[in-house]
Amino acid sequence: MMPANPPIEKVRPAVLDREVARRIAEVRQRQGSVALRTGLAMALCAMALWLGAETTLDWFFALPWLVRALFFAAGAGGAGWLAWKVGVEPHRRPISEEAAALLIEREMPIFQSRFIASVQLSRAWEEHASPALIRALVAETASMAKTRNFRHVVKTAVMTQWVKAAAAAAILAAALWFIGGSASVPLLTRALLWINPVPRKTLISGVTGNKAVAIGDDVQIEANAGGIVPAHGRLLVATESGKKQEFPLEPDATKTHFARTLQGVQEPFTYAIELGDARTDDYRVKVKVRPGVLSIDCDQTFPAYTRLPPRRRATGDLKLLIGSRLSVKLKANAILKGGAIRLTGSDPDKVLKSAPMKPEKGDGKYITGEFEVTKEIGGMNLLLVDEDGVESKSGAVYRIEVAPDEPPTVAIRWPDRREELLTPGATMLLAFEAKDDFGVAKVRLHYAIDWAEGAKDSVIAFDLGGQTPPEVARRFEWKVGKLQPPPTEGQVLDYWLEVLDTNTATGPGVAVTEHYQARIVSELEKRADLANRLNDAMEGLDEVRQAQEDVSKRLGEIIFEKPAGTP
Repeated sequence: MMPANPPIEKVRPAVLDREVARRIAEVRQRQGSVALRTGLAMALCAMALWLGAETTLDWFFALPWLVRALFFAAGAGGAGWLAWKVGVEPHRRPISEEAAALLIEREMPIFQSRFIASVQLSRAWEEHASPALIRALVAETASMAKTRNFRHVVKTAVMTQWVKAAAAAAILAAALWFIGGSASVPLLTRALLWINPVPRKTLISGVTGNKAVAIGDDVQIEANAGGIVPAHGRLLVATESGKKQEFPLEPDATKTHFARTLQGVQEPFTYAIELGDARTDDYRVKVKVRPGVLSIDCDQTFPAYTRLPPRRRATGDLKLLIGSRLSVKLKANAILKGGAIRLTGSDPDKVLKSAPMKPEKGDGKYITGEFEVTKEIGGMNLLLVDEDGVESKSGAVYRIEVAPDEPPTVAIRWPDRREELLTPGATMLLAFEAKDDFGVAKVRLHYAIDWAEGAKDSVIAFDLGGQTPPEVARRFEWKVGKLQPPPTEGQVLDYWLEVLDTNTATGPGVAVTEHYQARIVSELEKRADLANRLNDAMEGLDEVRQAQEDVSKRLGEIIFEKPAGTP
């Protein structure tokens, strides 16, 4: 590819005179410049013709988008082709040196064949027997070129005509723009394939547009009017079976909003709205069967702390542990673009929240969604939206029974009395049992000396070995005398157990025993207490013995008692 304006130095200055080379380069450059301006002027004329013709026709006939697209392709494509082929390409690829020399000799016969001979012979001067003769020829040509004007070598008549035509086209376009007034910008944007209405005295906006509805639904067609607002309008309807109808459109209290409700539509139709001098494009309303559920699968994922595997659930058996997640997968009778799981509470008609559902890739009839089970949920129903936006009806509400995670239980098995007597250096045996459905995480012994409501307490945590067993049973020899500070006579030691389960979803669940007490007494009081307890035990045994004797005596009487009516 040759550059647009090759430097003169590249034209063999050693043989070809600089003056000759400069003149040739001047002609080549001027020829490319004239071609460029000619091509641009032709392109401008083509664009003016395209836009003027299209906007005028569009004003009168409201050309459809496809027709405007054809105009755009012809106008913009033709203008671009002219600009490139006639202007840009010749400018980028100027004529050769030989062609420039021939053009000079054709327009300036005085040179006869000197220019073309100078160019051609200078390229192979070493091959000729008389290089001095060639130099003399080139020198004579250069001498003649110095005193002459080469501007008329490249003809500009065609360029001038097209520039004048482009100026006239620009003036005409400006005039049409002025005449069009406020309609000029919308018409120009429509010519550039924007989707906007043809500007009229009455402007229509907010049209319902294309729509899809379920069979038997009502359809409201509406639009807003601006500019010169008419007193009424028309709704033109053409059904798929070929039936055409016309309905009046009346404004509401605002006087600018027009609407009409078509009740219980049964088949697809197209419609257009006429308000004043404006008419909308034709819009289509699809009429479809509502999407529905063909099959449904529910899978419950338990909270991680339960360590239970997922479980398939029937829609009639949705008793779910709080904190679980329920995954719902269903198959519909139509291609879906979305949906939702609508969760209800105690009132099945009131939606508490919704969980989105997304179609599966590959088959738009399958859709999945999931939600977390919380305590306020009482049921769910499913909303489906097909590919055209038609929604399913409010279907059955599937009842959900939320089962809370029960807190753990704990019981102190020993001491068996709520109050014990201990000496200051005593060791007390403490035994307890703790249980939970899914595991005991922590067991803590709380204690305080002379405890009062709201006072701080101390804690001893039992080591469970990093495990979370469902049952914990322990015996603990509690060296009360080694507490810091150690309790003294007359003080009361309160103690109780606290158990936490593994519930990390809604818990943890906590169980706390009632307060037990150990009163610190002297050894004498402790012995007296032990003696009293032994005496109570003996009395209990005596009562048991007496009861057994009474039972044996009564049994003997029954055995030897004569039957009724015998002598």
